[in-house]
Amino acid sequence: MLSELQIGYLAGILDGEGQVSVVRQKRSDAKRKRAYGLRTEVRVTQRRRILLSTILDWTGSENATITSTGLGGKFFQLRFKAQWLRDNLPIIAPHLILKRRQADIVIEFLGQPARVGRNGVGDEAWNKRDALRAECHALNADRTNALT
Repeated sequence: MLSELQIGYLAGILDGEGQVSVVRQKRSDAKRKRAYGLRTEVRVTQRRRILLSTILDWTGSENATITSTGLGGKFFQLRFKAQWLRDNLPIIAPHLILKRRQADIVIEFLGQPARVGRNGVGDEAWNKRDALRAECHALNADRTNALT
């Protein structure tokens, strides 16, 4: 369980250094109905690993991963896993300022069924999930209206 201080700190880090989104993921299985899947991506990128390691200590290593990224691996990314987000993003979201709507979209996305067999969810559910992705993408691309 996160403390109030940790919740506030995570909200600030996500607002400033984080990405909260739903993204397309290319599929390699040609038998699938659609050439890509959709998944949530909530991550923090930092040059200082110590910051991300501290957050990982709070969340537990089973709930997030740290990888190196960027040119020459000089940066690090902390990516949160979906189940941890289902449990904790609703607690963190009210403290967000810049990325509150994106967090609400991710929460709604995670609350929907992910797949049903090889063909995935039905067309109506797929269209809803893809509309959430498109809205989140538009919000992340529009930096000019971040506080409105």
